[in-house]
Amino acid sequence: CFICGNRRAGAGRSMTKVELSISGRGKADAPLVGDLIEQIQDLLSMMDGVAASITGDGVQRFEWRVVGLSKNSPAHVILEAEPRPGHADGAAIAAKARDLTTDGLRALIREDVRPLHFTDNVIEAADRFVRRLTQGLVETRVGDGAGSNVSIGQVDALATIENISSVREADPVHPYTELGSIEGQIENVGADAYGRPYIIVKHRISEKDVKCFLSGDALRALEQEPVAKVVWRQRRVSAVGILFYRSIGKLSRAEVSRLNFLDPSEKLPQLTDIIDPNFTHGLTSEEYLERLRNGEA
Repeated sequence: CFICGNRRAGAGRSMTKVELSISGRGKADAPLVGDLIEQIQDLLSMMDGVAASITGDGVQRFEWRVVGLSKNSPAHVILEAEPRPGHADGAAIAAKARDLTTDGLRALIREDVRPLHFTDNVIEAADRFVRRLTQGLVETRVGDGAGSNVSIGQVDALATIENISSVREADPVHPYTELGSIEGQIENVGADAYGRPYIIVKHRISEKDVKCFLSGDALRALEQEPVAKVVWRQRRVSAVGILFYRSIGKLSRAEVSRLNFLDPSEKLPQLTDIIDPNFTHGLTSEEYLERLRNGEA
């Protein structure tokens, strides 16, 4: 059973707990550390993405805390959502996000229909989550600890991957790469199963999460910044390198060679800074356009 006591959790079980069971291909179902960490990260990405879609305002109302951890074949983790100060609805939002996420995964095993609140970011995380089950993992179970759960094995993972691909085909896919840059806020840092360091950047324009792999000067620039400034304060950066697109305007990832940290005190221009109220010299838009067409403006 889970450390923290499944035996005693029945009477007062929190409605915001998530129980995660991860089986690897190793001896005694032991998963690789990278697979374990990334599987948890992608589950959190899905639940947080669903929560953001529910509320629609981008405000983080809760945080996930590890309250149970065990390796009794397979590995088990228990997470619990804690409301952030000033957000009394945080627990309810977290519980709803957890249930919609497990319902969505269950639906994607059966059909190629985009589940409710499964935005592009959530779909991307779900794809990574299930693809890991065709590589280093054998099975993953996600539930609320009260009997409602979804179990995904290798066969289900293959079906889910096909259904996710069908969901994506709603947009034409024409992959291409280009040299360029993206600007946004750092949401997270980490390393993949192969030890490649990356940052998750929320793109300033699309507000979608982009995984940016770092090398050379970019990695050195990150290493010189204090952790508190990078993640906790969601540091704004401009990342320069090779951008990988799924199709026109659909940025999927980036390989970054240069990372420029932007001054947090330097605010982006607002609409009032761009609009010139005297642009039409007091004319209405219709009058101005009419004069422009007649060559009088």
